[in-house]
Amino acid sequence: MLRGLLNALIFPIWTMLCVSGALLIGFVRRDPDYFYRAQRGWARGLFRLCGIELEVSGTEHMAPDRAYVVVGNHSSYMDIPALFASLPTLPQFMAKRELARIPFLGAALRAGRHVLVDRGNHASAKTSLDRASEQLRPGSAILIFPEGTRGNGVDLGAFKTGAFRLAKLGKVEVLPVGIAGTHQVLPKHGRIIRPHRVSVRIGPAIPADEVQSASLNELNQRAGQVISELSRLGAPRSAKTRGDSVLAH
Repeated sequence: MLRGLLNALIFPIWTMLCVSGALLIGFVRRDPDYFYRAQRGWARGLFRLCGIELEVSGTEHMAPDRAYVVVGNHSSYMDIPALFASLPTLPQFMAKRELARIPFLGAALRAGRHVLVDRGNHASAKTSLDRASEQLRPGSAILIFPEGTRGNGVDLGAFKTGAFRLAKLGKVEVLPVGIAGTHQVLPKHGRIIRPHRVSVRIGPAIPADEVQSASLNELNQRAGQVISELSRLGAPRSAKTRGDSVLAH
């Protein structure tokens, strides 16, 4: 319990130091990409400081010269640092626009080239998808959690279709990833960060031509089955499409 409480203090302090330092160094060096690269160091440092062991497999499925839409399960705020620390290509992710109002986090989202979405505006969400698809060049990756919100750590929530729409727009592969252990580190609504082993398992990508030919429901089902196996969570509660929304309300 004491270590968990200490980690709960380490998280915001380490994050503030890393964000401030990376923004300053990037400004001094006039390097607009410095902050983007520094996110991996923040994630790996956070895990080391909090005593979280990271286990990664399947990195051979993510080629450095290809573009991907990365889809994975989501049960904890620690999922993003887990993926930043482990994926061979550092991803950008789609985030709710209101998060940009939070001190330090807003600056980090903008400097990290992440895509901000107005979750209550379907027209804005579509524009965000169009803008994100233009960033899917070789050597890039955009991360979307199809569940749209953090789950219960037992089974997968119903998948939204935004990730698969983006892959179709960008004509790129869909890369399924399973994350295990982050729910034990920091569950939804939890405040204490407990040391625990976290596993990130990267599955084979769905090829771009198959993404184009498959329906959204087919991609939902296919990705959901793979992510369920990789994360060892129950299959999505529903495989039906749920409109154009990208993120949860």
